[in-house]
Amino acid sequence: MQKMKKVLVSDFDGTMTERDFFWVALSHLPHGSAAPWERYEQGQTSHFDALDEIFSVLRFGQQEFDAMLAEMQVECGLVEALDRLQRTGWALVIASAGCSFYIEQILLQAGVTAVIHANPGTFIPGQGLFMKLPHQSPFFTAETGIDKAAVVRQYLAQGFDVAFAGDGRPDLAPALLVPPERRFARGWLAGELENRREPFVHFDRWRDIVGCLCGDAP
Repeated sequence: MQKMKKVLVSDFDGTMTERDFFWVALSHLPHGSAAPWERYEQGQTSHFDALDEIFSVLRFGQQEFDAMLAEMQVECGLVEALDRLQRTGWALVIASAGCSFYIEQILLQAGVTAVIHANPGTFIPGQGLFMKLPHQSPFFTAETGIDKAAVVRQYLAQGFDVAFAGDGRPDLAPALLVPPERRFARGWLAGELENRREPFVHFDRWRDIVGCLCGDAP
C-alpha cells in the first residue's frame, strides 16, 4: 500500500524567522511609517498594498538591507530540521504574503531550497523594495498576493496529509482547513484561534513543529 503523501505548508515571516520583515523595516523607518499597516488593520487598504507601501520607502544601501534580513533571525538549525522533516516523508512548501526576494535571499544564505509561493519583487539599493502582485500564480488574490488557503486546499484535494504553520492574519483561513493536530500557531494566529475556541498546537520554534510531525511529543 502506497504511503500517504505529506506536506507542511508554512508561513515564513514570524514563523520560520523570529521577526517579520515588515516589523524590522518599520524599526528602521521614521515615526509614522506604520500608517499603511494601521490602515490595513482598520480595513481601509489591502494587506499587499500596506506592505508594498512600507517596503517601497526602504531607501537603504545593500549592506543595510542585508543587515535588516539578519535581524529577522532565521530559525536556528533550519537545515537540520528540514532534513529531518524530509527524511520522515514530509515536503515543505512556503506560502507567504511577503516578498519572495528576501525569502529567497535568506534561504540561499541558510543553504535551504524549498517551493515558495510569495509575491515577486526587486530590491533596488537606495530606492526601495518593490513588490508585484503574482497575477500568474494559481493562488493569486488581490488582498495578499498569495492565497494561502488556496495552497492548502490544492494539497488536500490531491490527497495529501497537510499540516499548516503560521502566526499572522493571512494564516487564519488556511489553518482552519487542516485538522487541529496539524494546525501550528503562535503570535496573532494563536490568540485568534484561542478566541474562537479552535484547538491548535502552539509552537515557540519552527523546529518544534518538525519534532511534532516527526514523532516527538506534541
